Amino acid sequence: MGSQNNKMPRESIKTFPMGGFILGFFFMAIAYAILYLFKTVNFTTGHSLWMTLRTLHGENPVLFVVDSLPVVLGFVGLVVGIKQEAKFERLKTLRMTLEQQNRRLKSIQSLYTIIFERTDDGLLVTTKEGEIIDINWTGAKLLGITSLTSKKPESKDVLIEILKRNRINVKTVFADEEERERILERLEKKGSLSNAQVELKRFKGKPFNAMLSGFLGESSNGGSLIFWRIIDLSHVKQAELLLRNANEQLEKKNEELIKAFSELQALKVQFENRSKEFERANKQLKIANKMLSDMAYTDGLTGLYNHKHFMELLEKEWERAQRSKSSFCVVMIDVDYFKTFNDKWGHQLGDKALQSLANTIKKQTRSYDIVARYGGEEFSLVLPETELNTCYTVAQRIRRAVEKKILLIKSQDEKVSLTVSVGVTIFLPDQDDPRTYEQVLQDADVALYLAKNRGRNRVEMYRRDFLAESAVVVPIPELNGKE
Repeated sequence: MGSQNNKMPRESIKTFPMGGFILGFFFMAIAYAILYLFKTVNFTTGHSLWMTLRTLHGENPVLFVVDSLPVVLGFVGLVVGIKQEAKFERLKTLRMTLEQQNRRLKSIQSLYTIIFERTDDGLLVTTKEGEIIDINWTGAKLLGITSLTSKKPESKDVLIEILKRNRINVKTVFADEEERERILERLEKKGSLSNAQVELKRFKGKPFNAMLSGFLGESSNGGSLIFWRIIDLSHVKQAELLLRNANEQLEKKNEELIKAFSELQALKVQFENRSKEFERANKQLKIANKMLSDMAYTDGLTGLYNHKHFMELLEKEWERAQRSKSSFCVVMIDVDYFKTFNDKWGHQLGDKALQSLANTIKKQTRSYDIVARYGGEEFSLVLPETELNTCYTVAQRIRRAVEKKILLIKSQDEKVSLTVSVGVTIFLPDQDDPRTYEQVLQDADVALYLAKNRGRNRVEMYRRDFLAESAVVVPIPELNGKE
């Protein structure tokens, strides 16, 4: 459609000079025809056309004007055509620039919507006076606004209209008016607020504890906006775990998220002059997403995989082993008398002991082995494509390394260290092993239970004999009795 509009003016421009000449010759032909009919023109034989025209022009000056008309009209058409062509070229350039800017604006708006809607935290944008002009669905649920609608509205305008109709604003969100005034005063002075614990109210519901962050921004008309971030702290244990294991990561996430929102808002208002800021915000957002992804997969204390991700990796390894008919081993490790250790030496040293144990296990395993903190003082390993003897050797190597590790020297006669009990099992798909990955893990746990009952600080192997009527402990002939 746009290309047709561009071509049509250019084709019409070419008709200006040609039309002038044609119209002029048409008038000249009519004039000569009239003179000829009234016998006022005598084309003398033997004279050239040029001499005849000079004679006619001398006898009748009107003919001179008529003969000059094609040249005049052609010149006028040429000048007008050139001006029209330059005008249409400018219009075409302006239209292309406008289309490009519209595409960039749509891309920025789409990215802003994705960030705003897909985050797990409640996000609000309010005016300085307290009117809510934007809110994501998570924020609507936190504030109890979802009770006013049967389903998630397709348009954000519908949700904003519900807020206005029910007179929901910043004043109705805070449980304590004085606390709200302190928060707004702090924002006014410093421009930002990070991780303030406040008490908020749900619509027609009970107050709840929340962690609130915010910063001041600027609207498109030059007014002030406030961007709020709300985290529900109703579950105290969840909040304590978040504060203990991820406080540093949360601070970085807050700073990057605030900076990203600030830059995205600036790009939305003045996207023509802010392309560099937009690229930087996009990179920072990828870093923040990667940090969130790492937090979801790893244990905050030891840096190993967490329980959930370990189960996912164990299932994938089980599926891969089924396809390739290659064996793998599962190892369960538990710290001996760890509760007594914590009671005697304190949880701070206990945390350092778990970190030291995690580093020791990583040093004794391969880069592609799966090492995780299963929970508490328990650790779990998956050793892909590993035979039983090799797995047993690795388990013994880990046990000895932990036993030799000195955590604290209180005196020359008293050195603080730990020991571990280890359970081992192997999955053999080439022998039609019928166990699921959950059953393989369960057998490793049974082996760990045997190691605990047989004196601790030892390695035990357990595997079901599926040809027998019940599960039995399979000995390890090559290594039996050897440490």
